[in-house]
Amino acid sequence: MRDVVALGSPAAMETMAMLVDRNEDFRVLRRMPPMRRNLLPGVRPGMLAGCALFAETTGPDVIGDAVIELALQRFWADAAGRIVMTGRSHHWLEDPGRPIDPEVTRSTGIAPSEVLGRSIMDPVAASLIADADFVVSHDASFDRPFVEKRLPLAVARPWVCTSSDVDWRDNGLEGGSMAYMMMQMGMFYAPHRGSAEVTALLHLLDRPLPSGGTVLGAAVEAASRPSWVIDAVGAPSGAGDLLAHRGYRWNAHGGHWWKEVPSSEFDDEYEWIVVRVYGGTAKPRFRSVTWSERHSASC
Repeated sequence: MRDVVALGSPAAMETMAMLVDRNEDFRVLRRMPPMRRNLLPGVRPGMLAGCALFAETTGPDVIGDAVIELALQRFWADAAGRIVMTGRSHHWLEDPGRPIDPEVTRSTGIAPSEVLGRSIMDPVAASLIADADFVVSHDASFDRPFVEKRLPLAVARPWVCTSSDVDWRDNGLEGGSMAYMMMQMGMFYAPHRGSAEVTALLHLLDRPLPSGGTVLGAAVEAASRPSWVIDAVGAPSGAGDLLAHRGYRWNAHGGHWWKEVPSSEFDDEYEWIVVRVYGGTAKPRFRSVTWSERHSASC
């Protein structure tokens, strides 16, 4: 009996995991630990205050769908981009006031009975976002429009997106969903639960990069640089395939193709679209975008 207990002890399990992990035919995944940091107690000059965010909704349509889950956690980082302090984790479910589609329940794990009569604490949620230097999520182009619609006091904050603001292939990971990225980092967790998703996001942000610094530092640096959005208004109707192949996206509300490019690439991109798409007879619209505007519904 003592041998069985010893074999199942944490130390023995860790030894076995390390042995298996040394074999190139196997890979060990460990359960994601909580993210609790208190390396430098108290907010100090030079620290950045971030707000990690995760949201679930009744669907992808910002106008017709609603937020049914919101998770937020404040954190503070030093000048090197290392998370040195974390705040309390906040998590709310909210009744959308209408039935939740069974497909949404299957994809999010949120049943109608779980949200019945529940709501987000608006003052707390809005203050967590408004008092941060930036908000960060893994899919800001999806999350931001919904959050700003639900919490108007949180509008116009700087946003960071870990999906689009980090060159993952140059930094040792393939990108993808948060659950998949945690697997690449050797961890697993139960996805589609707000608090767990925010914890995973914090672990991802705190990851050191081969090029130096952390994911957080690289993402903030990239997101805070202004860029340009080119709106292909009035482009010929037959140019859709050409624009899509070039990386332009369709704006259903505006009825035109668009693309965001770094300032360093603007001149080449502008010349390309004027010559190849408009044939030199017209020009697209363009506008500067900062991280206070990027990913918003109006951008």
